[in-house]
Amino acid sequence: MFDLTPTLAAAMGDGAVMRDLLIILATAALVSLAFRRLKIATIPGYLIAGAIFGPKAIGLVNDSSSISSIANVAIVLLMFGIGMHLDRRDLRSGFVPILAVGMISTALTASFGTPIAMLFGLSPTAAAAVAISMSMSSTAVVLRILQQRRQLRQLHGRIAFGTLLSQDLAVVGAIAFMPVLAGLAGNGAAPEPDAEPTSVLSIIASALISIGAVGLMILFGNYVLPRVLSEAAKDTSHELLLVCSAAVGLGAAVLTGALGLSPELGAFLAGFLLAGTPFKHQLSGQIGPMRDLFMAVFFTAVGLALDLSVMLELWWIVLLGVLAVMALKSLTIGITAWLLGAPPIVAGVVAVSLAHAGEFSLVIAGVARANGLFGEQADRVMAILIGIVFVSLILTPSMIARAKFIAGFSAAFPRSPLRRGVVISHDIQHEVESESVKRVVIAGFGPVGRVVADKLAHAGCQITIVEINPETVRRQSSIGRRVIFGDITNEEVLHSAGVSSANAVLLTMPDDEAVLRATRHIRELNSTAFIAARTHYLSGAFLAKEIGANVVTVEELATADAMAVQVQEYLGSTEHERADAQEGD
Repeated sequence: MFDLTPTLAAAMGDGAVMRDLLIILATAALVSLAFRRLKIATIPGYLIAGAIFGPKAIGLVNDSSSISSIANVAIVLLMFGIGMHLDRRDLRSGFVPILAVGMISTALTASFGTPIAMLFGLSPTAAAAVAISMSMSSTAVVLRILQQRRQLRQLHGRIAFGTLLSQDLAVVGAIAFMPVLAGLAGNGAAPEPDAEPTSVLSIIASALISIGAVGLMILFGNYVLPRVLSEAAKDTSHELLLVCSAAVGLGAAVLTGALGLSPELGAFLAGFLLAGTPFKHQLSGQIGPMRDLFMAVFFTAVGLALDLSVMLELWWIVLLGVLAVMALKSLTIGITAWLLGAPPIVAGVVAVSLAHAGEFSLVIAGVARANGLFGEQADRVMAILIGIVFVSLILTPSMIARAKFIAGFSAAFPRSPLRRGVVISHDIQHEVESESVKRVVIAGFGPVGRVVADKLAHAGCQITIVEINPETVRRQSSIGRRVIFGDITNEEVLHSAGVSSANAVLLTMPDDEAVLRATRHIRELNSTAFIAARTHYLSGAFLAKEIGANVVTVEELATADAMAVQVQEYLGSTEHERADAQEGD
């Protein structure tokens, strides 16, 4: 007879994981809905949901090991997303000085934050880990607020975005640096008693293998990956494109992990290579929902390890930590932006907007804890850090909304003597301040889209084309047009096309369902844009106007009008004119 005991045990184990995952997602959703109603960032909601229902409170989830494995995948996806948002063209343009604001201010925050953290009783290496983690702000929260307030194209929005991008880039190095700190603290893994000592030649050989593997990945990303994705993009369902890209990202993470490097580094590198392809916007939108789902699991898993009683017991340290983090980051970010040329009030607004701690603070702190940097006080340190992130993120929306008022005193300061140098280059200032050019987004570049694009370009409008045909994208890009590969119903594609600041959006694709979905999303992003849509039938026109379209051209009516005009012209002409017309045909 067959012994079913192992099978039943495995099934029960899988059931426990599914139950824990269900509890985590359900509670995170409920708490986040309440936070959304209160107009508070959702990340604190995930943290508090994990803390309430975790093993140290109600106890609905007792074993978080399986959930932690899912959370590790979330970190890989986060790094993958960071790489995809790093545009190589920005690194070659005047955007580099803005990135310098983030790099310098992050380094200053970590440097000055280390002795401040030591005042709370931490060792130098633990204090350095805490300072590095707290130097990160929340990209997810700040960008969402700036997009909602339509401030991303303003100067302070551009500087804030560049600073966040620099911080996200620094996360890769920070994660890789944690094992080094652990080695300095004497927390590295002890060698096996029978293990042979590692020779210098083996270390050099291992380093060369790692460098060679990374080099091969870069070559693959530059020469092979675009061709593979071009073939995958021909699949109109876009599933193949997503599967290929996810395989590249996870494969790179597995490869770097096998080489002894960080899996997060491999995921970041894969995302960066994908960012150099025309498909980055579509892929970012496709991967986004999956990343957000894993993000919810990650932050809830972080909350599972939080002991609320410890955090409440140390509430005064949490508040002092919030004040210290916000004061230090406001000074380092504000002064750096001001020195590099930003107007004083703009530097102040950026500093207030980014003064908080963010999601990557917890990622870095978790890696530091895993490397033993916090020692026996790990639970207390993590409780304090989670509390700081929790409180600062709750305050962030109000601080951004009142940033000009809070930073109003900075208007009295003089301009930096270095203002000719850096932050506001001519190109960036022209891009931010030029409002005279009318921006038009055209979705679909078939016969209708081409005619409209030519006429509007001739009238002096700035045209952005969104097209799903990779060959059309390649041809139009080669002649200098701004073309984005992607589905106009994809939210990431809408943002990348600049719909939130467009004066008009034309939906010319022959798909009524896509037109209706796009109209709804566009109107949510931009309440003032003129939306012109195309539908096959009159019923579709009524629906499109109902959800926000200003003008709808109905193909069956347009055909009827054109035919009527042609018949009238023919009937109204003379016999001689009709004969000439027939001979001409």
